[in-house]
Amino acid sequence: GRHLDGAPFAAGAQVPGGVHFRGGWAAGMAANLHSRIASRILLKIAHRPYRNEQDVYALALEQPWERWFAATQTLRVDITAIKSPLKSLEFATLRVKDAICDRMRDKTGARPSIDTGAPDVRVFAFLTATDCTLYLDTSGEPLFKRGWRLDKGAAPLRENLAAGILRLTGWTPGTPLYDPMCGSGTFLAEAAQIVLGVAPGVERRFGFEKLKQYDITAWQGLKVAALDVKRAARAKRDDLRVYGSDISGDMLEKARANLERAGVPSVWLKQVDARG
Repeated sequence: GRHLDGAPFAAGAQVPGGVHFRGGWAAGMAANLHSRIASRILLKIAHRPYRNEQDVYALALEQPWERWFAATQTLRVDITAIKSPLKSLEFATLRVKDAICDRMRDKTGARPSIDTGAPDVRVFAFLTATDCTLYLDTSGEPLFKRGWRLDKGAAPLRENLAAGILRLTGWTPGTPLYDPMCGSGTFLAEAAQIVLGVAPGVERRFGFEKLKQYDITAWQGLKVAALDVKRAARAKRDDLRVYGSDISGDMLEKARANLERAGVPSVWLKQVDARG
């Protein structure tokens, strides 16, 4: 939970596949904006033991989905399972979709359309051997999509994985960091943003912006503060002590363009063959 320092939430607890934490809407929005390592921030809606698909359907049917989104919005449902006794996760996914659509039709007179490509709203179900948990996604696109990367290169490293690796190395701002095979600049962008305090999500949109509970005033406050930091960072020409090189001049151009969009254009780059 340390990578969410500054977000107003109660300390988290590790669970299979993630970390639980408590907080209000401001905490959820801040977590989306500032978390470098999370893939998604999910809002827990319901949790109950289950034995079969009908139990999963019943749990989903009971939830007040109409409070969160409108029937005119598009929906996607995903299920993840660890040791689930259910024979078909595809069928279980269908039952959750049916339950949400049946609930919306009962309460609003209309059913949401399914859109697996670019849905307005995403619901996640997690099944263990005994329990079903339903979550509403607040992130939208996965959080590793920072919004600054246009030039990926041949083997792009996911941004949140790069940030996680940096964390595991024990690297801290102020310690020189050199990536001798920097490619399109993922490690460099993450490290430089950490040094300068630039929020990873400052340039992107989030799923919570589509929900009925979206507090636009609170979000604008968080976003403006983050944009101010990024603008100030762009003006800094101090030595970041973040350095990169690559054998490919073409990759360095891509890295330079990515670093510019990430708000950290002053990272040092040089064309070098790391093999000496």
